[in-house]
Amino acid sequence: MNLLIDPFISTTNGRISLKQALTTHSNATLQYVYDETQLAVLQLLSSLATAALQPTLAELKEYISNGITENQYDEALQKIDISMFDDNCFMRSSPSTIQDYAFAGISKLVSGIESGTSNNACALFSDADSVVNACPSCMPALNYNLHMNIKGECFAATGATGIRGGGALTILISGKKLAETILCNCITKDFFKSIHHSEKIINEPMWVTPITGETYFAHQIGLVRGLFALAYHIQYTEIEEPCVCDVCGHTSDKTVKEFGRIKYQGKYGSTKAGRDSNAGLWPHPYTPTVRRETGEYFESPQGANWQSWENFGGYVVGKELEKSKSIPAPILDQFRQLNIPKNINILVGGNIADQGSIVGRVYDLYSVPQNWNASLERVTLVIDSGLEVKEKLKKALNKIHATTYDKTLLNGIRDQAIGIYVSQAQQIVQSLLVEAGFGERKLLRQRAISALKQKAQTIYSDLIHRYQQDIPIFEALIKGQKILNTLSE
Repeated sequence: MNLLIDPFISTTNGRISLKQALTTHSNATLQYVYDETQLAVLQLLSSLATAALQPTLAELKEYISNGITENQYDEALQKIDISMFDDNCFMRSSPSTIQDYAFAGISKLVSGIESGTSNNACALFSDADSVVNACPSCMPALNYNLHMNIKGECFAATGATGIRGGGALTILISGKKLAETILCNCITKDFFKSIHHSEKIINEPMWVTPITGETYFAHQIGLVRGLFALAYHIQYTEIEEPCVCDVCGHTSDKTVKEFGRIKYQGKYGSTKAGRDSNAGLWPHPYTPTVRRETGEYFESPQGANWQSWENFGGYVVGKELEKSKSIPAPILDQFRQLNIPKNINILVGGNIADQGSIVGRVYDLYSVPQNWNASLERVTLVIDSGLEVKEKLKKALNKIHATTYDKTLLNGIRDQAIGIYVSQAQQIVQSLLVEAGFGERKLLRQRAISALKQKAQTIYSDLIHRYQQDIPIFEALIKGQKILNTLSE
């Protein structure tokens, strides 16, 4: 099976090839059991399309606006060695010395099930046996997901961290149809050159031209090499046994139940060892970064209460949040440069990581208004309004710390209320973002503050009612209520 020409993509219209996905006018959508697999497949398809088409900005704009023909796709493939994308070698390499592979069930390739060793390790499924059988067609996508999205901690001593660091956020542009989504996330040659200035790069994939040296310097990694960067030597065996694939739901004559891995020994700039060796961060197109006092890192959601709308302004428009500066994913900057005026949606996905465990999964779809370059100030305004109300709520709740109760108890009361606000404000923020490109800026702020303030006041009133028999906390909450009322529209 070749990933550039053969049908391996699971859709509502059955399995289709990348060529069919790009050149037909089908309304087919991806069909996988788990949302993080869907997200990984979208990443994979856009990366494959980038390798196949290798477009310029002008060519990509033409493809997005008018579609791509079968002849155009075939002509593009004649310029590359498509054998690099045969499934028997794609993202699969062998170690230079004889080593023992560590084996695990294919459930580990879905999201890092049974992640880490922390007490609060909470996998995506209640039972790891939810994923036992995979069909051969799904294995390239699962292998890609392992290298690009899953944290190394999921595999303990045999873990490895790839070019994105593992567990990093993914930002993609979502089109109206599958073909548009894939094309909108292709990376053009001229744009990549503008953000990656090195002239001495290796572009061949790592399974074609193996890595040498102990440090993988970012300036040496070309576009195709980086999009499919390796973290593991992988092997898996197809057995002659029919199955219903637990990943895509299709029947198959062959089954894959486990895979073997050996971690790469080299260091990327996404790891501490790599940073210490001055490896540098490769500018991954789908990954926002964050700049802190200690350096620059790929953005990764942390903690069970992490909510993407809080950081949305940061990783879409660039913003200071909690003593750090977020830098948007390059794919967004490229789309702005394409200057295609239309309403678009932004997909935000990633593992919520806490001490190496998977506590949850972020997979949100955000609408961004037409002419979004001109509307980014309004997008920021919506986010700022949500954060402003959150800060006032936090200050009001902090009044309970004047009591003599145990600080852990008081922090729990405060954090739970803030978590409820953040969660319930999600729909308000989402609806306001959809309308951010319309109307006056002043009216948008008034609507945002009014709706979010009302939500915070409701949560606060419920808390007052709950503690009305506990006089010290009750009185402290009454004093704090005045702080919420100072919010001006």
